[in-house]
Amino acid sequence: MTGQVDALRQHTERRIDSFMWWPAFAHLALCVAVGVATGTVWLVALFAAFAFPVVYLLQQREFGSLVNGCCMAALFMGLSALLIEQTGGLIEAHFSIFIMLSLLILYSDWRVIVCGAGLIAIHHALFTWLQFHGWVQLYAHLVDHAQHSGWEMIICLLQHAGAVVAHAVALSILAYVLRQMFDDSLKVAAFAVAAGKGHLDHVFTADELNRPTLAAVAQMQSGFAESLLDSQTIAQRVAELGQSLHRAQQQLQDQGQHNTDQVERVSASAAALRDIARSSADEASRARSEAETAEQLARKGSSDVVELQAAMRQIEGATGQIEGMLEDIDQITFQTNLLALNASVEAARAGQEGRGFAVVAAEVRDLAQRTKQIAHQIREAIGENRRTVNTGVNIAATTTDAMQQIVSTFQEVARRLGEVDGASGDQARGIETLEASAGSISDALQSAAQQIDGSRAVADELNAMAQQLAATVGSFKLPGGTVPIPASAVDSQPRQLAGTQQQLNSVQVAHAFARTG
Repeated sequence: MTGQVDALRQHTERRIDSFMWWPAFAHLALCVAVGVATGTVWLVALFAAFAFPVVYLLQQREFGSLVNGCCMAALFMGLSALLIEQTGGLIEAHFSIFIMLSLLILYSDWRVIVCGAGLIAIHHALFTWLQFHGWVQLYAHLVDHAQHSGWEMIICLLQHAGAVVAHAVALSILAYVLRQMFDDSLKVAAFAVAAGKGHLDHVFTADELNRPTLAAVAQMQSGFAESLLDSQTIAQRVAELGQSLHRAQQQLQDQGQHNTDQVERVSASAAALRDIARSSADEASRARSEAETAEQLARKGSSDVVELQAAMRQIEGATGQIEGMLEDIDQITFQTNLLALNASVEAARAGQEGRGFAVVAAEVRDLAQRTKQIAHQIREAIGENRRTVNTGVNIAATTTDAMQQIVSTFQEVARRLGEVDGASGDQARGIETLEASAGSISDALQSAAQQIDGSRAVADELNAMAQQLAATVGSFKLPGGTVPIPASAVDSQPRQLAGTQQQLNSVQVAHAFARTG
């Protein structure tokens, strides 16, 4: 910051130098006007031709040094001495000394004021001595009193010198105070310029802290630095949390896409299972119709057997009919076994929900086996009937009982197949409900994916803004550096976001089932 202070001081001193020429030329104009009235224009011209160029050249060469201010002080005092000389020591002309000395306070350097006061004092002493010897005429009112001119000139010199010294002392004190204020203002301005460039790391000395202005600036620096440190810490933390949120949103999006694919596969499997369940229900309905037909045939066979007891001679014809019926029974038994086998396969595919259907299928298969055995027994009875007529009645009675059992069996088969038909219908409706639920889940996942995309965009924007804020705040150079962020404060965030992701997946699936239910 020292270089900045020097640059500001040089700029201010140049402005002061430029300003000082205005009162110098104004004083010169006054001397010209007095010279016209007193006939001393030649003296003014001679002084201006010598003094002004010399002072200007010295200012350009010794810019920023004590010589510069002393040259301007010499020029001012020379103009005042010229005016005094032109007016013959008029007391009012001496006022220009105090006026020009007062203007030198702008340099804020007591040495410049002392230089000017010393030069005018030397001028007064020299010209008083010269007048005492009669070589010049400085104090016109003392010419007619030669016997007292020496003492009166000394008294007058002391009066003038005392006034100049008192004025110079007062101005020197003011210049000293103004110099401190000027230096303080330059340091404050330099600090402001450095702060505007991000440099807040200037350290004020103990002497500077004893000055109210710089102490206030130092206090402001301390408070602003603490605020920036807090902002920098928060900005870095927000940036890291934004990155964690971005990664979590990416994981959510990947998980959502995976869940969508899974639901689509479940939906396709449910559609295939629905078609199989409907086909199974149709087959069970047809099997029940055939079982009812077989029951009717069995009832007819039973009545035929009863008639056989009344007319043994028609046994052969009735036996042929019974053999035909047995062939139908064998075919139905074969179809029943086939249907029971298909039902067992479908029950195994249905898993837990098909366990009851598997039991029913097993019962149907057992009943078909029993029917097959009974048909075999009937064939044996018919063969025995053909071998002997005498036992025909007994065989007919046995056949009647067997037919009754067949009727009961087919009634049971029809009832069980009705249950199978109902269970197949319930299964088909349950699969349709599952398919609808899968569709709802898919819609919910798509909506969640859109929301995740939106929140991901927000997370990206937040991350970019947080990084920009951290870069902006981090560009300031602060005393004491920056405060590091604990790693635990950031590492815990991804775990929390991962837990939130799992909760979100569970809630979405449960919400979808609740809507379909």
